[in-house]
Amino acid sequence: MASLTPQPMSPRPTYEEVLRLRAASAKQSAEKMAAAPAAAAPANAPQPPPQPPHPPPPAAASAPAPSPPAVAPAPVAAPAKPVAEPAFTDAEVEVLRTPLAPSEWCGSELHERALAYMRSRRDAAVIADPSLAPTVEMASDLRLWRFLVATAFKGGDAASMYVEALRWRKRNGTDATRADLRAANPSFFTARATSLEKPLLNEQDAAVFAARPRTFFTKSAGGGGELLLDRAGNLLFIEVPASADAAAVCALGADAFLASELRTQELLQLVLDELSTRQDRLVLMFRVLDLAGVSLTPNPFRSSDVKKGEGMVKAAGKEVRDAYPTTTYKNCLINAPAASIAGPIVAALVPKRSRDKTMLLGKDYAGELHSFVAPSSLPKKLGGELDNGNQ
Repeated sequence: MASLTPQPMSPRPTYEEVLRLRAASAKQSAEKMAAAPAAAAPANAPQPPPQPPHPPPPAAASAPAPSPPAVAPAPVAAPAKPVAEPAFTDAEVEVLRTPLAPSEWCGSELHERALAYMRSRRDAAVIADPSLAPTVEMASDLRLWRFLVATAFKGGDAASMYVEALRWRKRNGTDATRADLRAANPSFFTARATSLEKPLLNEQDAAVFAARPRTFFTKSAGGGGELLLDRAGNLLFIEVPASADAAAVCALGADAFLASELRTQELLQLVLDELSTRQDRLVLMFRVLDLAGVSLTPNPFRSSDVKKGEGMVKAAGKEVRDAYPTTTYKNCLINAPAASIAGPIVAALVPKRSRDKTMLLGKDYAGELHSFVAPSSLPKKLGGELDNGNQ
């Protein structure tokens, strides 16, 4: 089993503690200005909003971080001068695409320019509509960066997508879902455990995973779910599309199915956030899609329930597409047909934005797959050592 054991580090204040300190500092500055003589700056001079710091490396395992607040501190006032949208050259975009530890972003003028604009647009949106106040994770530079990557570092597009994601979270009550998921898995999110206590939050989630089997954890000795990782430390996500029971998905009901899918997506993103902070890099997902049994042409005689279930799965994917960008490291399609005829399957199963990250492997996939993922993190049917589960 791949290990999530953190390397020893010097204790550092947590991201949430720094946020609270900066918010308090901004409040004190505003109070001092209000009490200053007339010769000083006007008492109502706007204060710049507190900027989230770059997530520092986490504290040592012996000192668990406290649970973060529900939302990030709100900006105390509108910025005196809006931050101009950055325009990067092709060469600069290539530099930004080159992996750099988040703890080093503050030392890069290019990274700071991109993030300063994103923070400015985030704060302006919250000042205009306080109900959009993001959670600590959603406000972080790590999340902002995912939107920048997804839009090829076009700041305006990235910021617009991010603000729309805030509105989407408000419509769907996603912040409440976030709170439920963290409360159900305190050891992972606050004590640096390597497993989730409740990867499936309720019976409804269990029913959805039975109807549409997927794997990103294996049962741990304590009854929770030990996360599966690839050799680089990315989250491993395995799916066998042919094992899905579209009629059973339909029987769950559209609302119940979508609610469960949204919980799963939020949990996956929270896990990526936590792993990114532990590893001081942007952690992504290594997706394995086993195409054994997948037909190139759908059965025209399938039942209306099956058709409806297939539609529900597609609708759920479309719903979360822009709310959780830049989560994929590789799409590894195994037992795939020849590349010349695999186009329709790839189009149906892989989001357009991540198709350039797709590997098409036939029946002799083991050597290539195992170069990315150790057998100890794979089920036996994929040449690994774990139980196959429902797939």
